Amino acid sequence: MPLMERGKPVFSELLWILSGRLDEDRHEKILPDYCYNIFEAIRKTLFRNVPSVADIIYVKDRAALPAAKSIEAAKEAIRMDWRKLGKIVGIGLRCLRFAELEAENSVDGGSFDDLPNEKIKELFEVIFGKHWVDENISRITSEKPNAILADVLNQFIAPWMLELRSNELVLNSFAFQWSPAATAEFHAGIAEGLEEFIDENSQLVGETNRTGVYAFLALAWPEIKAMLESDPRKTLTDLHAWMLPFMRMGVATFLDIDKFRDLCAPPAQYGIGLSLRPLESSI
Repeated sequence: MPLMERGKPVFSELLWILSGRLDEDRHEKILPDYCYNIFEAIRKTLFRNVPSVADIIYVKDRAALPAAKSIEAAKEAIRMDWRKLGKIVGIGLRCLRFAELEAENSVDGGSFDDLPNEKIKELFEVIFGKHWVDENISRITSEKPNAILADVLNQFIAPWMLELRSNELVLNSFAFQWSPAATAEFHAGIAEGLEEFIDENSQLVGETNRTGVYAFLALAWPEIKAMLESDPRKTLTDLHAWMLPFMRMGVATFLDIDKFRDLCAPPAQYGIGLSLRPLESSI
């Protein structure tokens, strides 16, 4: 399964976690349980500075909300945290700057440059699939890999770029009409958001030494799901052995078996709750 294909459900379920698990009773989880524990860990680290909707808007009078057609009426129905709303906008703008101006130099495609075209083709098949490679073979043989990767990233987030820039104007106008204090708080939040997710060196502010292995395990969900469902069931030792070649290549953070078991421990023990075949009872 190409990287982009396996990443689609990971991205959508991560967004669901970041949004506050909206409609949890009706939401169908499409990934193994350990993935959601990873998403919660990421929410507390990489996304620790990202406010949720509940942090931004508090409904004071739910009955009055539908009829609130003016700013003054809205003030009676809801309470806004303009600084946190501005922070969301600032984080989004920082991500756009990364995609438009920094991604080509930050995406790790430099190690591809010295490879023969056939090897580069194989790598792109791993990321995007054979169909994409067949349609873009002329680009693959004529452009640098990191330039291609940056361009694909820009295409992926282009719809959000347009929406964010449009929403920034609307929200700025809304804050302006709300009050001078709201306008000041909104712009102060934007300034904070520009620094609290991606830093000046294009690095994620909340990254930890577990971030890389979290990402690998989340994207490896098809293989791990197969291990969870295998008969006889696999063990954490089997999973660690399967991961070792990827660790040695630097695709995933290198962990010895003991540290890997710690990472896979239950969430109460600060792990991700990845349990394969349990130890047999001694009773």
